[in-house]
Amino acid sequence: MVELVSTRLKSVGLSIACIVVALCVLRPSLLAQTHQGLISSVPSTGMSAAAPSTRACQTRVNNTPERLLECIQQPSLWSHLTQFQKISDAHPGQDGHGNRDTGTAGYKASVDYVAKLMRQAGYHVTIQTYQINASEITGVPKLSMPDRSDALTRNWFVAQRPGQSVADYNLIAESPFGDANHTVVVEAHLDSIFGAGMLDNASGSTTILEIALNMAKTPTHNRLRYIWFGGEEIGLFGSAYYTTHLSSAERKKIAFDIDMDVTATPNFDMWIADPAFALNVNDFPKNVVPQSKIGNQFFKNFFTSIGVVSQSSTFGNSGTDSNSFSLIGIPNSGILTRQDCCKGQSEVAIWGGFLGNYEGTIPGSDGGCVDLPNLWCDNLSNNDPFVFGLASKASAYATLQLANHVFKAEHR
Repeated sequence: MVELVSTRLKSVGLSIACIVVALCVLRPSLLAQTHQGLISSVPSTGMSAAAPSTRACQTRVNNTPERLLECIQQPSLWSHLTQFQKISDAHPGQDGHGNRDTGTAGYKASVDYVAKLMRQAGYHVTIQTYQINASEITGVPKLSMPDRSDALTRNWFVAQRPGQSVADYNLIAESPFGDANHTVVVEAHLDSIFGAGMLDNASGSTTILEIALNMAKTPTHNRLRYIWFGGEEIGLFGSAYYTTHLSSAERKKIAFDIDMDVTATPNFDMWIADPAFALNVNDFPKNVVPQSKIGNQFFKNFFTSIGVVSQSSTFGNSGTDSNSFSLIGIPNSGILTRQDCCKGQSEVAIWGGFLGNYEGTIPGSDGGCVDLPNLWCDNLSNNDPFVFGLASKASAYATLQLANHVFKAEHR
């Protein structure tokens, strides 16, 4: 029986719910402001005036939902997202536009930025290096989804680096706390494509960074391992390399995986990356779908507690890094707030907003910013601070619950 959301979480959620109701009414004007670049004016988090400072949050034990959630603060999230934008701008490619793509100086600088913060917080940091050959990318089966063109992405990368082999990096940060025989992986992809990649996926990368920094002094029952993957946009290369290079013993120690891939979409949905709906679900070992339910339920519990609807993604975890964990028998869940086009009437009825693009030009139906080349518009203004805070709180809640969940000794 899945444990109920605590009364204390509900009290925290009540203030968030008040904002949700207000934003459902004001959403059209807020989306218009987002399009005009006014998103940098971060709205209230719904916390009291006595909310702890960032320093206090990162140096205290956040071992209950209310303590952790009050420390997932929009200003801090936005500050890290701004740093990723600065990193991109400081590392333009041959076309003159900033980027953090796999194989670029911008991506390596992103790795270095996160690694420094995680070392300072007391984590054991490892940078896993591997090679990607451009010739290897053609035809890579990055799972197709209804709202993105994977062939376009791969062909773009190959065209930029004909015949080249590039070094890529996974950043792994291990907590000193918890039972290493029951490790929960919390991950996001750090690479971008077609520019700065602020929504896809500096947002998800920032979400897990903020969780990690606020959990740095918190003992947990299970070990927490945070991973920022490279090569996701061109074929899940980072997560595929990581998962397929685990020994049998290492694999058995991973109890669960949580993926955050896009967490700040302006014209958002709240979707859970349930592997049961993946396009390649028949390729997963039989334990994956039933054992993933606990993580899905923790996300649902959080959203239910604050009166926000969440649904399982219609394409499951297809096209994101948790799919690599599914393939080796590790149960998983995750969150995504959507990208590209097109939001339908049923979604508008649930979450408000507009038909058409989830991000980019809103309202509009030109495909958004994230997965189209030569637009260079997946920048800071392509993220919504409120959605960012809400999705990050949900992710923090699920992480804390899984970090202390007693996993049964189930055979994989």
